[in-house]
Amino acid sequence: MGRTSKRKRKKRQSRFIRNTILSLAAISAYSLYNHSELVGFVNKTTVVEKATEIVPLVPEIIVPKAEASRIDFTKVKSPNVILIDYQTGETVAEKGSTERIFPASLTKIMTVLVALDHVVDFNQKVKMEEAYFEGLYEARASITGFVEDEVTTVGELLYGAILPSGADACLALAYLIAGSEAEFVTLMNEKAAELGLSHTHYTNATGLHDVKNVSSVADIATLTYRALQNPVFYEIFTTLQHEVAPTNINEEGFLMNSTVFNSLLKYPELIGTVIGGKTGFTEQAGLCLASIGQVDGKKYLLITAGAEAIPDFPIDQDRHIEEPIHIQDAENIYRQLMEETNHVSDH
Repeated sequence: MGRTSKRKRKKRQSRFIRNTILSLAAISAYSLYNHSELVGFVNKTTVVEKATEIVPLVPEIIVPKAEASRIDFTKVKSPNVILIDYQTGETVAEKGSTERIFPASLTKIMTVLVALDHVVDFNQKVKMEEAYFEGLYEARASITGFVEDEVTTVGELLYGAILPSGADACLALAYLIAGSEAEFVTLMNEKAAELGLSHTHYTNATGLHDVKNVSSVADIATLTYRALQNPVFYEIFTTLQHEVAPTNINEEGFLMNSTVFNSLLKYPELIGTVIGGKTGFTEQAGLCLASIGQVDGKKYLLITAGAEAIPDFPIDQDRHIEEPIHIQDAENIYRQLMEETNHVSDH
């Protein structure tokens, strides 16, 4: 028994060292190629003090006809895709962009945006209650890293909802702002109507599967575009790694890693191109991704959804998806943009 425990401990240590090395390599590459974009990194001050840059207002998103697409979707496995020129709001390419989908954890983009509409003090203390974790383990939902009775802040919860996709952080924000998840969802649907999201309806704040929790990639693009106008949201969405301050339970704090950049460790060629994002996954929704990419100094917003998921979808012991098809699709699309840019410059 002791020998088995020792083997398991050595395996965990080995995996930790491996992931640390890979993470440091990714961070170094990201810093080298996108120093100006590396916002919200470790050892910075509060989210309010960091988010000083005003993100310019963006125009409405217009979905063109499919034949206007500049992207070859032949090898793109996600059935629902929309690619937006971030500066102009013009749709560069799309397929199935207005079909109703299950948004999975991309729901949390709306959760954080609504929270930002109501937050007054980002340093406000929040105690993690039992209700914020209820049913999450059984549902295999992503959690932030906090535990019951831990005291944190609103700012840390905002990071927790986006970076590790913490369902517990979403519920904590919902209860804090509206008194219950149900009342908070009412605010989410009011915000969806305000933004003109005609294919969208929310039934929860976490993105856990519900047949009535629906959206479309066109709506998610509009939502994400609008959310990025908020400098705090932009800061969080483009953060690679965030250091959580010490708490009453965790005296040393801990690191939150973006799920997007965890996936990028398998696709290092995308590091420096993808500068921010949010992932989503349920078996019913498939693999979803909202990302900001930068190609030759030009920014794009890419939303994909519905990449094939199979029963017992392979997830390694660190809860990383072993076959990130949504990241493969992003690599394919951003590479086409790079090739297009290189072709133009060659002529």
